[in-house]
Amino acid sequence: MNYHKPVLLNETLRNINVVQEGKYIDCTLGDGGHTLEILRNGGKVLGIDYNESSLLRASKRIANEGFSRNFLGILGNFRDINILAVKNGFNNTNGILYDLGYSSTQLEESMGVSFIKDQPLDMRLDKTLGVTAADLVNSLTERELARLFIEYGDEKYSKRFAKAIVDARNLKKFQTTKQLANLIASEAPPGYDHNRIHPATRVFQALRIAVNDEIENLKISLPLAAQLLLPGGRMLVITFHSLEDKVVKDFGRDVRSLMKAVYKKPIIPSNEEVEENNRARSAKMRVFEKI
Repeated sequence: MNYHKPVLLNETLRNINVVQEGKYIDCTLGDGGHTLEILRNGGKVLGIDYNESSLLRASKRIANEGFSRNFLGILGNFRDINILAVKNGFNNTNGILYDLGYSSTQLEESMGVSFIKDQPLDMRLDKTLGVTAADLVNSLTERELARLFIEYGDEKYSKRFAKAIVDARNLKKFQTTKQLANLIASEAPPGYDHNRIHPATRVFQALRIAVNDEIENLKISLPLAAQLLLPGGRMLVITFHSLEDKVVKDFGRDVRSLMKAVYKKPIIPSNEEVEENNRARSAKMRVFEKI
C-alpha cells in the first residue's frame, strides 16, 4: 500500500527530541508517517484526526508495523486538544506536532478537496460539519467570494474569479469539482502563475480552509497545546501557506512568557526533498520550547 510521504521528517525527529516512554501528540495524524518514526524511537503517541477514514488507515498501518501498544488513535478536532489529551492521559507531554498539509490519500478521496478527479464539491473532512464548498460557492455574494479567495488563497485574480462564478451559477448551480475547476481555468489569463500550478488551486485552497474552519481551529488549538507541554517540551508546527504561518508567528509572540522560539526563522525543506516530493515546496516548520 502506498502512503503519504511526511514532509520535513528528519527535521521533525531532530527537533521534537524523542525520549524513551515520552508522551507525544500528533495533532494531524494523516497517514501516520511522523507518528511511526516517533514510535520507532521509543515514544508514545496520541494521534488525532478528524477524518475517520484517515484514522482507520493510519491505525491499521501502525498496527501492521507492531507499534499498537504505544499508540492511541482518536477521532477528533485538534481545537479540542486540551479535552482529548486530558481524557486520554496525555496532559503532560514531551512534544506536540502539527502538520497542516493534506496527505495524498485525503486529496484523492471522494471529498472534493482536489480537482484531480470529478467529485461532489464537498470539502468537509468532518462530515458532521453542515456547510459544504458547494454551499459557499452557490450562496456567497460576489464580494464575499472575492474576499474569501484573497484572504485564504492569496489569489490575485479573486475578483475576476468571483464574478465568473456568480455569472455561471445564475445559469446552473455548482455541484462538482470539475465544474468549478474548469470555469476558473477558462477565466484565468494565459500563463497563469507561469504555468506552475493549476489556476483553480488557490480557489480550492480558500474554500477548503473556510469549510473546515482551519484558521480559527489553529488559533484556538495552539495556546491550549502550549499548556499541555512539560518544561523543555517542544511544539512543532508545519505550515503550507502564508496565512497559517502568520497565525503561528503571532502565537509565538503572544506566548513569550511561556514558550520560546528555538529558531528565528522557519525550517524549510532541502532542495533534495523538494525534488523528491513536490508537495514539500511551500512547507515551513516553526519550533517552540516550553520554558
